[in-house]
Amino acid sequence: MAIRLANADIQRRAHRFARALDAAGVPQRGVVVALLPNVPEFLFALRGATWSGRTFVPVNWHLADPDIEYIVGDCGADALLVHASFESIAPACAQASGAGVKMSVGGSLEGFGSFEDLDRFDDHELSEPLAGTIMLYTSGTTGRPKGVRPRDPGNERPPCFASRMGSMMIETYLQDSASGAHLIAAPLYHAAPSTYGEGAALIGADVVLMERWDAEEFLRIVEREQIISTFLVPTHFVRLLQLPEDVRQKYDTSSLELVCHGAAPVAPDIKRRMIEWWGPVLFEFYGGTEGGGVSIDSHTWLAHPGSVGKPRPGLEVHILDADGASLPPGETGDIYFRSPEGSFEYKGDPEKTASAYRGDLYTLGDIGYVDDEGFLYLRDRKADTIIRGGVNIYPAQIEAILIEDDDVRDCCVVGVPDEAYGEVVVAVIEMMEGADAAPELIERLRARCAERLARDQQPVEYAIWPNLPRTESGKLLRREVRDTLRASLDGVGSA
Repeated sequence: MAIRLANADIQRRAHRFARALDAAGVPQRGVVVALLPNVPEFLFALRGATWSGRTFVPVNWHLADPDIEYIVGDCGADALLVHASFESIAPACAQASGAGVKMSVGGSLEGFGSFEDLDRFDDHELSEPLAGTIMLYTSGTTGRPKGVRPRDPGNERPPCFASRMGSMMIETYLQDSASGAHLIAAPLYHAAPSTYGEGAALIGADVVLMERWDAEEFLRIVEREQIISTFLVPTHFVRLLQLPEDVRQKYDTSSLELVCHGAAPVAPDIKRRMIEWWGPVLFEFYGGTEGGGVSIDSHTWLAHPGSVGKPRPGLEVHILDADGASLPPGETGDIYFRSPEGSFEYKGDPEKTASAYRGDLYTLGDIGYVDDEGFLYLRDRKADTIIRGGVNIYPAQIEAILIEDDDVRDCCVVGVPDEAYGEVVVAVIEMMEGADAAPELIERLRARCAERLARDQQPVEYAIWPNLPRTESGKLLRREVRDTLRASLDGVGSA
């Protein structure tokens, strides 16, 4: 379930891939699109493409087929890599892309050459490396997914900007960062795991790939491979803490020196428990496909619980009100950045690009505030804010309280329409196996929320679902929950 890649092998296979693209006539600023699970070829292709001037486009294979086909067609692919396990969609991807070069990974596909054929190419260092880019597509919460096109790197030498951020993430908090193996436990198509994996490779480290997430297997791999660093998302923390105590104590995780995490908010109680278990090795960062770069280590977080930290050098954070005016410390508003790397654009969508900017400031769509010492605190996604009687309510704050209960496996708080207040708060709960009966659990949650939340913030209804929808990268598909509840309001009950 895990594969260890020697650093030298990553480099050699990447060089071969770059030369194969050259031989096939893929232009130096061409586009390489990859529909691949967590397999070694993903890292080989990412390195080979972005060291030879190309744009690498990873595709989220959990998307619906029409969205996958759309991305493959929209990105302007010159080369297409598809894993054999996606055989059913491979013909449609080939047709949508129009790519002149098509390679299969992990088996044969009709009309595709084999990635294994690259072994005939030279694996020595590239004589004239050129920095490429990584273009990721947004999750498509509104309409089709949109490609986030980074700035043109010009004649810069590699690594590309995203990969540099990956290595910086590791080197900032590890003094001897190449001395051990780095574990990729989240899907590589997501921005952070891929840049983290490439970042580890850049500093000369070996990389271990988990094919898919399993909490106990993760602990087993950490012990067996003596993993020194990894990237996780908050859902991973929750799943690890939900393991029985004897299972958690069964494995030696003392080799871990750095655990980066991001991609979603983490409940303070969950993070505190992880630090108590693993020690002060957690390093949180906040950013997105579009940019950013705010971070905080464990020691600083314990002194400023709930914060995501301060921006990296050169990056500015601004909190603006609805009219674009700057807000003072402590006041909540829209989070904007000014980045030294310049601007980005959403491919083919000038209106969406314009909506992300106020002058040279851009936003990821999040809400938060900065304290008197310059530490940034997130409230929630602007699109997820519930407005009850004119009062802004932030689901993440409520979810952080609900998830503290040992019988809650997962939770989602959304707003549903209400004639009197506009919206009211509803909590959807996924229960642990063997948990108390739903009525007892809900009564306990109501009491917990009444003790710690204002009346407007307390859920008026609770629903019990067998499973809550999340991506493998840990993002809660809140819109799916909200749409389901709003389409069938009589299905929501207080149990």
